[in-house]
Amino acid sequence: MTHWVISYNVDMNTSTLEVEQAQQPSIEEAVDYVLAWAEQNLEKGEFGDPQEPANEPPMKLLKHYGITITGIIGK
Repeated sequence: MTHWVISYNVDMNTSTLEVEQAQQPSIEEAVDYVLAWAEQNLEKGEFGDPQEPANEPPMKLLKHYGITITGIIGK
């Protein structure tokens, strides 16, 4: 198994989350990993337009936690 580092921006800072899997995670998998982490470790907020729905995981991550994925690299 390979360690992968997912980098993301939150509050104008770059943070990382490490995951272990055989192949590089897709961007969708990276979003799922970071969203699951955020739901357990961060308080929900309201980022962006409150009228715009957040149905897809990337939008949930952005609207509820202000997080955007910036990269995935092997370690």
